[in-house]
Amino acid sequence: MKIMEQLAERYPQLYVAPSDHAEEAYAKAVRQGEALEERSLAHFIGSEKDWLKKEETPAGEVEILHLEERADFETFLRIILNRAKPVSILPSVGAQTIIGLRNWKKIADHKEEFLSSGGTEETWWDELVSFAADKARSTDILIVISTGPYSAVPAATAGMSEERWLRVSQDIRYYHECAHFICRRTAPELVKPLWDEITADMTGLKKAVGNYEPELAAVFLGVDSTGYTGGRLEHYLSDEEKKHPDEIAKKIYRVIHDLAIVAAQWEKNQTYDLLLHMLHHPMMDR
Repeated sequence: MKIMEQLAERYPQLYVAPSDHAEEAYAKAVRQGEALEERSLAHFIGSEKDWLKKEETPAGEVEILHLEERADFETFLRIILNRAKPVSILPSVGAQTIIGLRNWKKIADHKEEFLSSGGTEETWWDELVSFAADKARSTDILIVISTGPYSAVPAATAGMSEERWLRVSQDIRYYHECAHFICRRTAPELVKPLWDEITADMTGLKKAVGNYEPELAAVFLGVDSTGYTGGRLEHYLSDEEKKHPDEIAKKIYRVIHDLAIVAAQWEKNQTYDLLLHMLHHPMMDR
């Protein structure tokens, strides 16, 4: 529970248990930094396998939170992304990048510095407004990942033992979300949702197992040489495209195999360079 206690110092809304009556407490926590009088985190299970770490990327440093218990991952998303409402979290959601998360620990530290340098309580409000407007200083970007088979693909399909596939799945999620972070920070104007997913899966696989396996990448999206087999592809199609997904699926399958040829020429430790290279590759426009 130590990690969640550390996070609750930054994000006091974590003390608010999801419920249909949590709106007022949630609003006070987010807008004013006011935690509940009874600071309980009993709605989280906690695990010794939880961790919080930083990853250096070409787009800068990003913080990553891993929550071992699936229930904790879902509770975290309900609070942070859904205003502490008891909504359902889709089983297919295994990771989430959260942008613009107001950090009240940063605000408290800045206030202490402001007052110690001659500022007053009377002038703090104006300073707070100014500081809060500087998103780079007052907010966080946090990647949250959970445990479980990646893209709900069984270990047997991935050709691995259950234990190894869970470890590999965690690494794929980790680097998949880092890839999204890099692309959105370095070239947001070039990001195309489906291509973004393909190259993020490429990054995750290269980092996790050392090579980009096209057949496994195709399974993640639910595509093969005959069409759409059911998978993540549908999340990136328009309503019209969803009516006839097979042609798009066959095209994506060919793109994945062409990408594998390019990826094979890059070392594992150059994967982020490969990702940036593919942002400008003609294959993106196919």
